[in-house]
Amino acid sequence: MTHRERVLRCYEHQKADRVPLAGSFRAEVIEKLKKHFGTNDWGKIAEEKLGLDFAGVGVSHSRDFLARSADTPVGRGIPHPDGSVENEWGIRQKQLCKDSPYLGYVYQPLADERNLKTYKMPDLDDPDVFADARKRLPELKRNYVVSAGVSTFYRHAWDLRGYEQFLEDLCLNHRFVEALLDRLLEWKLKYVGRFAQMGVDCIHIGGDIAHHRGLMMSPATWRKFFKPRDAALINEARKHGVKYFYFHTDGNLMEAMEDLIEIGFNIFNPIQPECMDPYEVKRRWGDQIVLDGTISSQHTLPFGTVDDVRREVRERIERLAYNGGLVIAPNNVVQYDVPVENILAVYETAKEVGCP
Repeated sequence: MTHRERVLRCYEHQKADRVPLAGSFRAEVIEKLKKHFGTNDWGKIAEEKLGLDFAGVGVSHSRDFLARSADTPVGRGIPHPDGSVENEWGIRQKQLCKDSPYLGYVYQPLADERNLKTYKMPDLDDPDVFADARKRLPELKRNYVVSAGVSTFYRHAWDLRGYEQFLEDLCLNHRFVEALLDRLLEWKLKYVGRFAQMGVDCIHIGGDIAHHRGLMMSPATWRKFFKPRDAALINEARKHGVKYFYFHTDGNLMEAMEDLIEIGFNIFNPIQPECMDPYEVKRRWGDQIVLDGTISSQHTLPFGTVDDVRREVRERIERLAYNGGLVIAPNNVVQYDVPVENILAVYETAKEVGCP
């Protein structure tokens, strides 16, 4: 069974040879896996060793940005004297400290709300932006369900504005919130529409809107500002035949699940088990949605034994995959402190168990 056949059966709640497998890994983890397998060929590791079943496409940098930027240790960007790197959205980040692999914000272009009037978003009409995706997509679709991803409106807005400031805006500055989100909607509609016309199978919308106990805002606030704009993106993609819509957020999403399903999301990631009971989610909505993730990256993967990992994977498959609709994956980007043996146990166990 090809990766594409396996995933489509899962998404249509049909039995396959095994559950599909997914995963996202920090660069340090990828290097550990390359060392473990004795190869620098990440594609070979993902395909043959882990058995990952998914592929995605994205936009390339515009010609203007490529001319102004350089390759840096944290990716393509414009280096600044303070050690920060500016991305194509004008956001600047740098390492939090010398011994940390994580980045912190140095500058966000809409921290001053007056900048919104003149702020320019990345150019989606540049001929190079979609060229690579358009070239690769037909070949990828022969073997994979192919997705294209975009940030949630909430994550994208605070990325540009500043986290605390945007939370304050949601309470006190609705005029600015609406103006910013409408600018983002215009850009995202074009982005999603281009990929949908190109023929991607799935649109990913990701960026945390929840914490361990619930949404990062009141459900009413989410429904007022974000739900209708998410719905607009889904409707735009549906015009061109896209059937699958994937929503990612860490945390407890239960307050918004009904709303998200109502507007068309049918794949949910990561169903973080520290925050949401995956078995309750399956019981309540399992005939409507796909659960993608569910393996604890907060406890089991970094702190459990190989046997703990194997036990969790087996239990998830036995209790969640009985009518398809389950993708096994760590419930977040795998961090550098997770033992290689635990990572491999996820994928080896899933392949051994197959489907119930």
